[in-house]
Amino acid sequence: MSEQLNPKENPNDQLSTGLQVLSFCIPLAGAIIYFSNKSDSPNKAKKACHAALWGIGLGIVLQIIATVAGAGS
Repeated sequence: MSEQLNPKENPNDQLSTGLQVLSFCIPLAGAIIYFSNKSDSPNKAKKACHAALWGIGLGIVLQIIATVAGAGS
């Protein structure tokens, strides 16, 4: 029986800052990173997914603010 490493103990299971920024700015890239790493590096995939979701959420909020500000003038 082979032993599996605990994801928290794997030092290679960390998403780099550049890829986090990319996932935040381009959520589609975050989704691609998530699906390509979800079985091998679950922590890396989770960070990419969270960054992408934050990017989508911030984009929606900014769009609402821009719409409300544009409608008032």
